[in-house]
Amino acid sequence: MDLGLKGKVALITGASRGLGRAIAQTMAGEGMRISICARGADALREASQELEASGCAVLAETVDVTDNVQLTRFVEHTRERFGAIDVLVNNAGGAKPGALDQLAPSAWLESFNLNFFGPVALSRLCAAEMEKAGGGSIINIASIYGREAGGPLTYNSSKAALISFTKMLARELAPKGIRVNSVAPGSILYPGGTWEKRFKENPAFERDFISHDFPAGRLGRPEEVGYAVAMLASPRASWITGVCLPVDGAQGRALI
Repeated sequence: MDLGLKGKVALITGASRGLGRAIAQTMAGEGMRISICARGADALREASQELEASGCAVLAETVDVTDNVQLTRFVEHTRERFGAIDVLVNNAGGAKPGALDQLAPSAWLESFNLNFFGPVALSRLCAAEMEKAGGGSIINIASIYGREAGGPLTYNSSKAALISFTKMLARELAPKGIRVNSVAPGSILYPGGTWEKRFKENPAFERDFISHDFPAGRLGRPEEVGYAVAMLASPRASWITGVCLPVDGAQGRALI
């Protein structure tokens, strides 16, 4: 099926590795023009070169999504380069682990700035561009540990806030032709990622984790999340807005 994305412009944060990189590759495969950012310049350069080698038109900039000045500049450069922003994927995120009595107020602020307020700011900037063009799609990468209990306190709380924001923003922007959805990945395995590191440190934990939490007998792959994001970004998904789509191989246990 043609997803109808060819020639469209996607802006993707945290795209130098893992999920963000896979999402960018998937969208490039659909013929989209891609604007990517991340904090790590070297990995971002590698991701950009990989996309360019596939024939994709790419803009890549080093950006800290917690800095509104940098975000504003990145959106402006994307518009100048490609003339539009049709799809926004708020992927950049991270966790500050620790129990309540171990977490300084700064840890909470850092987590919410990265996982919640960054996407809020970028959604505001890109929604203005999408409205001019008559519509668009915003996709926020949340987590199953936001739809339900699990993960570090700061991570779960900020991802839950992101899912709530997605629902309310979808209702606000629907009259403007802008769809807003979130994707809730389960645990995803990729080179250099958190789970690969933990499994190398403790193979027994890997076996126990998979046997108890993964009916399919494995963790997810980044490209499997990429496919889901491309589907939601597609105009073929024109009546899907305000949803939180789990992509977790039934790892999650929430009923809705």
